[in-house]
Amino acid sequence: MPVVTDPGIIKPLDFIHEVIVQRFPNPFMPDTPQRIAMDTSQKVGIRYGETIKSYVQRPDLDVTSLTYIPLVIAGWIRYLLAVNDEGHPFECSGDPMLASLQEQLSGVKLGDPDSVNGKLNGILSNPGIFGSDLVELGLGEKIEGMVRELLAGPGAVRATLKKHLGH
Repeated sequence: MPVVTDPGIIKPLDFIHEVIVQRFPNPFMPDTPQRIAMDTSQKVGIRYGETIKSYVQRPDLDVTSLTYIPLVIAGWIRYLLAVNDEGHPFECSGDPMLASLQEQLSGVKLGDPDSVNGKLNGILSNPGIFGSDLVELGLGEKIEGMVRELLAGPGAVRATLKKHLGH
């Protein structure tokens, strides 16, 4: 939040509260959290990479102190496996990089957190996705650790979110 620009129309914290408390749980809203949060690799950089860059540019902020953005990126990577939190397959959102990203994650599987070893650097260091090299910025290990948590087994996504969000 320290780098968020207040548009003056609605306070950023009020907007987040409205989205999480009112919009996401509302079954009548014709949108999905999946689409809004991480539809494709083309949107990850715009939605999260700019905040990361802002943290890097500010000497009073430490990019490695971020938790929620690395968690979102870890979740995006986890869901590139096309397996939901219960372990059932689903169709990933359309993405021009989907085949390449999934190829880089070949062999990574739910229930085997160690299967992610050494497979994320190609994705996380890609400035074409994030606008910067997340490994070089010191976020690679944090994100990989979170992906490991998300891969622990069925229900791991929900458990990881509760752990990091404090709920």
